[in-house]
Amino acid sequence: MKATIKIFTTTVLILIAGYGCDDSFIDFSPIALDTEETFYENFADLDMTATAAYAMLCSRDIFDVFYVIAYGSVPADDSETGGENINDWPQIQRFDRMTHTANETGVDAIWAYCYKGIRMANEFLDRVDEVRKLDPHTSPALFDQREAEMKFLRAFFHFILAQIYGGVPIADILVDPEMFETPRNSVKEVYDFIQQDLTEAIPHLPYKSQLSPNYGRASKGAAQALLAKSYIYESSYARFYPGDERFTGCEENWDLALQYAEEVINSGEYNLVGINGERFNSWRDPINHVGGYRWIFTLSADNSDESVFEIQNVMDGRGWTATRGSYITTYTTARFYELPGGGTDNVGGWSFNAPTKYLVDAFGNRDNRYTNLSSAPADPELDPRYQTTIAQEGDTIMVDNNWYPISFINLPTGMIGRKYECSTDEYWAVRTNDNEGPMNIRLIRFADVVLFAAEAAYQTGQTGKALEYLNMVRKRARMSGDTGHPADLTSITLEDIIHERRIELALEGHRFFDLVRVDMAHQFINGINLAALGDDFEVSFIRGKHEFWPIPLREIQLSNGGLEQYPAWQ
Repeated sequence: MKATIKIFTTTVLILIAGYGCDDSFIDFSPIALDTEETFYENFADLDMTATAAYAMLCSRDIFDVFYVIAYGSVPADDSETGGENINDWPQIQRFDRMTHTANETGVDAIWAYCYKGIRMANEFLDRVDEVRKLDPHTSPALFDQREAEMKFLRAFFHFILAQIYGGVPIADILVDPEMFETPRNSVKEVYDFIQQDLTEAIPHLPYKSQLSPNYGRASKGAAQALLAKSYIYESSYARFYPGDERFTGCEENWDLALQYAEEVINSGEYNLVGINGERFNSWRDPINHVGGYRWIFTLSADNSDESVFEIQNVMDGRGWTATRGSYITTYTTARFYELPGGGTDNVGGWSFNAPTKYLVDAFGNRDNRYTNLSSAPADPELDPRYQTTIAQEGDTIMVDNNWYPISFINLPTGMIGRKYECSTDEYWAVRTNDNEGPMNIRLIRFADVVLFAAEAAYQTGQTGKALEYLNMVRKRARMSGDTGHPADLTSITLEDIIHERRIELALEGHRFFDLVRVDMAHQFINGINLAALGDDFEVSFIRGKHEFWPIPLREIQLSNGGLEQYPAWQ
């Protein structure tokens, strides 16, 4: 059975009025009654369910903090948990050390929120044909578009689940709560389902340029990019995990990955911002302006030409659990700055997702765990992406519209990430809660798609095309600064591509998943020394186990034996 939970809702309103000793004034007859069967009368009613599906993306700390930091970055080699000390955020410290279990408190929410989003999408898809008949006044094309958006979101949430947990129960219809006992589908079945949803959605989705100003909705390019990514993942599992039962049936479809990535590239809808040396006005440098790579990680670059799919975050002042803002700015910004007369004061950030020396080495091509890089060694700070990604001793931060040296006191790695910083006026002086960050979360950037095209081309033997795409990304980086680096490559290897993804997408939640899918996680994670934690702990990444997280223990218990962990987690 492939299903999710159907929740029946009934709202009964009883009005009580009057005074006196008897109850004759009370009317016990309901004067308003709504059920699922009576609520959906037109497109506007149904569209509220679509909005609810999108709203799951803005859930507090789920698809920004946990997805980007806890699952995609910290378990890899580019960052450590960070925070103020070894006891800060202990659950994710265990992710960092690969000592996590199926019973980590507070970190099973991403499973629940993905299925909540799927449940909303399924509710829409279950009702849409009936509502079409009830509402002949709404354009059929609008019904088609919104239906396609829900298929995109359903595919997206399944993709995140498959990235994190491997095979998961496919939820494609509404049923009773016996969904709890549904066994997990195979990785291959999940990817087949994702690809079918996206293939059906693409013809009915508008181009990004047709969405203005509603850029948060799924576009044709977003669906094509996610479809390319799904083929990249399935193909990687098939190529690098032969004989692994978790990936039985997975096929190498590099040609399809390349096809859909190139449809995005050739659409004319997107651009590597700053590739021609353009400068952009920014609070970081209002006089000389900034290069493209620095600019795309600012609030003013939300939904820029670089954007393929973003979570739309806003500072709305609606409170801790209701806001549609992001937590990631508070989580990743430095805690303290140095006062001119000595001492420190609080910036407001929490300093998580702290860069490591391994990431610094990668920017200089000095990470000796690589064996087959084509690019020549360089000073890490020659790459303009370095200053956008990492702050270290001597760097400054804006506080109260002035620039002060960052204090690295107690920062575990002596560095801080800075892709999600905001200015005083954008956030720190006007926020009412820690999770009201206004900057969108860039889930799919154009550079991500271009590098997937490079990888798919390489795997199909088209090394010239792969080199062209890789050098596009390097050119944009080079044109964003004034060092002349990074230079174009003249030859290419798979390690070059994975390396370029590492430094282009650093601290954005891609590194761990990339290492896993190409079976390099043991090479780059196993044996990492977490000296910053104070105890010289060496990470042990176990192949056949740590590629995926265990299904949350609560879900296993609720399934009455329907859900089973992969053998290494049992």
